[in-house]
Order: sequence, then structure tokens, then C-alpha cells
Amino acid sequence: MKRWAAKGGAALDYGNIGIIYQTQGKLDDALSMHQKALEIDEALGHQEGMANVYGNIGIIYQTQGKLHEALSMYQKSLEINQALGRQEGIAIQYANIGIIYKTQGKLADAKRVWLKSEAIFKSVGINHNAELVRGWLEDL
Repeated sequence: MKRWAAKGGAALDYGNIGIIYQTQGKLDDALSMHQKALEIDEALGHQEGMANVYGNIGIIYQTQGKLHEALSMYQKSLEINQALGRQEGIAIQYANIGIIYKTQGKLADAKRVWLKSEAIFKSVGINHNAELVRGWLEDL
């Protein structure tokens, strides 16, 4: 247990440093930290951590305008969240995927996934996120 905690903790630390770099606009450094976190989570088979890291990497790619790569990361995170039954993670990734679709001009696809996201957020009681997604839907 101690071995997992130490390595799992390192993955979390790398991810947190990545978020700090991302906030500072140091996207290459952020990506490097998230990739280190992902390597550890993969080695440990830590699916929840992998889902989180894929989502964070997707945000970086989206910020860089690499929409195809961002979409791929969000879809990987979505698949893991679905397998784990993590409803909030599913809703978050549907929301992120919808943003990519909207940016690509795929409005019907954006609407489809945002409706799923909104419904899940409502079902788990995260109403402020449901309202945010509702606003995006109304702006389509």
C-alpha cells in the first residue's frame, strides 16, 4: 500500500504542478507534468487518475488550438469515466467535447453532447454546471 501511495502521490503532485504551469500560461511545461502523471497512473493502473490527466491534457491542447488532439484526450477521459461510472467526470467530458464541436462548427453534435452533460449534472445535483451548459445550449 505504501508503494502505491508514494507513486500515486507523485502522479497527483505532477498533475498539480501541471495545473499551476497551465494557470501561468506555461503550456509546454504543464503538458510535460501531466504526461509524467499519466505515465505513473498508467503504470499503477490508476484509472481515475488517468481519466483526470487525459482531461487536463485535453484542456492544454484546446488552449493551443489543437482541437483534434483535445477531442481525442476528452474522449479517452470519457471512456474511462464511463467504465468507472463516474457521473461527474462523464458530464464534464461531454461538456468539453461539446465545446470542441461548437468550435468546429458541428452545432448538432455540440447540442447532442451538451444535452447529455446538462442532464447528468442535474441528476448528480451539480446545478451550477447544469446551468452553465444550459446557457451554452441557449446560445446555439
